[in-house]
Amino acid sequence: MTIVELRQDITGIQARLGWLEQTVRQLLGEQPASPPAPEEVLDQEQLLAWMRAQGLIREPTAEERRLGAEWRALSQEEKQAVIWELDHLPPGPMASDIIIENRR
Repeated sequence: MTIVELRQDITGIQARLGWLEQTVRQLLGEQPASPPAPEEVLDQEQLLAWMRAQGLIREPTAEERRLGAEWRALSQEEKQAVIWELDHLPPGPMASDIIIENRR
């Protein structure tokens, strides 16, 4: 998924969330619901600021920043090799299943 597609998806989610919030307010008798107005496409910084304000993302930790820098330093071929490996993992139990089983 490209950044442009991600931005479009998030803009759509924002619009649907806004409409849902208005509908809930209408059902609670707080205000009438109306479809959301089309929003302009946000640039990356505006989008990140909005997502932080909504509690959807947080600032990365020092470790996450270090790992991100390591990833960005890889060549395109190395990145593609890692992605291919992750896309072709052998079938097996999901991590959540293993965690649940180990808690028993």
